[in-house]
Amino acid sequence: MKGPAILLGCLALLSAAPCHAAETGVVTVLDGSVRLLRGATWYKLVEGARVQDGDVIEAAERAQVQLEVSTGDILNAAGPASLLLAGKQQGAAEFYLPQGWLKLIAKPPGPALRLRTPVGTVEGSDAVAAVRASASALEVFVESGTAHVNEPGRSGQAGGIEARGGDFVGRGTDKPFTVAGVAPQAFVSALPRYFMSSLPARGEYFRTTRVELAADRPISYAEAEPWLTGPYRAGFIKRLQPRLADPAFRAAVTASNQSYPEWGAALGPVPAAAAGATLQQTRANEAEKNAAQAKAKESEKSAEQAKAKEPEKPAPWWWPFGRK
Repeated sequence: MKGPAILLGCLALLSAAPCHAAETGVVTVLDGSVRLLRGATWYKLVEGARVQDGDVIEAAERAQVQLEVSTGDILNAAGPASLLLAGKQQGAAEFYLPQGWLKLIAKPPGPALRLRTPVGTVEGSDAVAAVRASASALEVFVESGTAHVNEPGRSGQAGGIEARGGDFVGRGTDKPFTVAGVAPQAFVSALPRYFMSSLPARGEYFRTTRVELAADRPISYAEAEPWLTGPYRAGFIKRLQPRLADPAFRAAVTASNQSYPEWGAALGPVPAAAAGATLQQTRANEAEKNAAQAKAKESEKSAEQAKAKEPEKPAPWWWPFGRK
């Protein structure tokens, strides 16, 4: 049984090192708490850092981060927001925004910029647009140029909506797309203020900058779960498999192993050390739960006994139905 455990441990060490994938661009503006997931490890993000295909950028509330892509396109996310750099897909530079605000500038003559969200896709090669995405809604205001807005999972112009400068396109999970000639007041009021100005192009300042990212910690199961069940599941199943060497991560996956059939062979029997630790923790939790229940029953019993000893009080003279 030592073989699988040793192999998983080695894979975990490999996953802690930065991966050498295709470089996507550089971070040129950063304000607030922003981190980057590369492989299975979180890193603290800083200005001048090079980002790669497959990286996940997460901006905390009130934070902002701007990415200038090697093709000349610019994306600026306002937190709380998450952004996956999916790489080139079907002829376009693809990004995935599960939640948050994002302003994008797609510049010709490079390939189209495609932004996927849970309920729709925004694509363009010459457009400036502000986007707000969530699990249940998509809102897009096209500031200038032309962008195509489509159903989730679809791309290109076929069947989509062509939104031009000044158009607002929105939809919910249970509603079709609607198009208006002006953005609604609720959207404008919530829009990050700096989105109303032109985004600064600062890539030239970092042309020769090389920043070494500082590793923070491995990703937890709670943080990984949305990506393991999302539209890019296959890629995350592969890259996060080394995390099964961690007992806590492995235990969480084992508890819902039917959701991860791809990991069936990798999970195998739980290593003895991990199983012992998990069993010990389970027993401790059970003992704590039983003690709390016993204490609650004892308190309830004491309260009932005290209540039984209290003399019955006569009804007051103002009792609405008279004395008994």
